[in-house]
Amino acid sequence: MSPLTVIYEAFISLSHNKVRTGLSVLGIVIGIASVIAMVAVGEGARQRVERQIESLGDDWLTIRFWGMQRGGVNRQQGVQPYLAESDADAIGSECPAVRAATPSNTMRVQVVSSFRNHQTSVQGVYPDYFDIRRWRTVEGRLFTDDDMIALRRVCCIGQSSAAELFGGVYPIGQTIRVNRITFEVVGLLETKGTGGEGRDFDDVILFPWRVFQRLVAGNEISQTMYAAAAHGAPLSIAREQIRALLRQRHRLTKEENDDFRVVDRSVAAQASAETTRTFNWLLMTIACISLVVGGVGIMNVTLVSVTERTREIGTRMAIGANGTHILGQFLTEAVVLCAVGGLFGFLGGVLVAQLVSWRLGWDVLISTWMALLAILFSTVVGLTFGFYPAWRASRLDPIEALRYE
Repeated sequence: MSPLTVIYEAFISLSHNKVRTGLSVLGIVIGIASVIAMVAVGEGARQRVERQIESLGDDWLTIRFWGMQRGGVNRQQGVQPYLAESDADAIGSECPAVRAATPSNTMRVQVVSSFRNHQTSVQGVYPDYFDIRRWRTVEGRLFTDDDMIALRRVCCIGQSSAAELFGGVYPIGQTIRVNRITFEVVGLLETKGTGGEGRDFDDVILFPWRVFQRLVAGNEISQTMYAAAAHGAPLSIAREQIRALLRQRHRLTKEENDDFRVVDRSVAAQASAETTRTFNWLLMTIACISLVVGGVGIMNVTLVSVTERTREIGTRMAIGANGTHILGQFLTEAVVLCAVGGLFGFLGGVLVAQLVSWRLGWDVLISTWMALLAILFSTVVGLTFGFYPAWRASRLDPIEALRYE
């Protein structure tokens, strides 16, 4: 008997009880749809994390001054307003594993434009900051070392801040006022999105370090720096070089703890990636439970079918069919059930994933391999849960089967 004939007979047999067959297929549809939807959501989350890591970079460090613990008391040791600047300059010139370093001073102030007011984060940095954070402009230009040396009153603005201050007006060439000081917007930064904690990275305005310190920061002391590892240099080496240099510059003895903290961006990136992987596995586990439940339904339907068709099995064996033929027949019926369920399940999963994306704004990723995954899963379920009933049918005694009422 050819495979096509076996498949045709499987469809004929399943069509004899349409309601039971439909309910069995529904179980597989729900299981496969759950798998596809969960995988699409999980892949979308993974892709979002990868984009964020690529956008923000994973080769840079944050250095913050914290003071020293002595006798249980936190002592802010000799901090000068430009400590961060001199330390950043030293890191950039004396650490071979560091390609760029910048001091950073961040404040949250009310910014005024000709159109609106907006409270946002303003930050003074070196031009190297754009290299460290992999930040480019979509309009205009980045400020440069010449701008900083000449104390030009220019700035680059994030897209969220630009939308709040200018609405739909083209921001390049517009002016803003910070602490009653006027600055010209020379660059609109590309979007960076939001962090896992909900922070909007685009709600920021960046200024050249020296003009910011003189005209905006005032007495506000900078205690933060950023540094990026040289291309090809391990971040751990850059970290150790920075630590050794700062301990030397801050005149710390071997017995004294660091008066600064170096935060490794790659650790946070790895943690985010690991969290996403765990989330994906959790979703897959939940979806596979649904698939197992559908498989149990297939086994139940096949067992009932074997019982109802015992005399038919006896007749087939009496006219020459052997156990292998009977096994193949019922196994094919189980696989056909699951294959049809897999097809509709894939379509249902795609629909659910798109609905989640539309209603909740989540990223979802649907690719061709997911269709292959649906076919593979449904085939495996059919073979796994259909084998026992098919094997049981193939082991029936022909004489006893013919006598079955």
